[in-house]
Amino acid sequence: MRLRAVKRVPLNEVRERVAKYVERYSDQYQQLSREFESGKMPRERLDDYIEWSSMIHALRAAGEGEDFDYYAEEALALTSEEFESLTPKRLQLLDYLADEHASSINELANHIGRDVKNVYSDLRVLESLGFLRLVEEGRSLVPELLVQEVTILLG
Repeated sequence: MRLRAVKRVPLNEVRERVAKYVERYSDQYQQLSREFESGKMPRERLDDYIEWSSMIHALRAAGEGEDFDYYAEEALALTSEEFESLTPKRLQLLDYLADEHASSINELANHIGRDVKNVYSDLRVLESLGFLRLVEEGRSLVPELLVQEVTILLG
């Protein structure tokens, strides 16, 4: 099953991606910028330039004290077993985390009225699929949603 997800990209990964663009295009960012502004940019470089530029803006904003937020659209190919693991209860967790912040797995389980062990197990599955990550904060694991949108692609 093919999915498309709009995912939050962590700061360290954005830095790695920018480094790859610098490696690929050397010091040509300004030249690419002029090509883009003039409308004469070849299609094969347009997507690279737009992503590179967006990441640079996100890094600059973070450097100026703003919260770091960078999202990218990614294609996900799930096996039928992985797709079947997106049960209604797991989708409920994603939906809840899209609207609310949970400071621990216990808090999340209490809010949705489920057993902590089952919620933890479901979060681990969702983490393995790349939909969220569990971040250690003190003695708690905090679920952090990585996807903003998920689309099922048919055909």
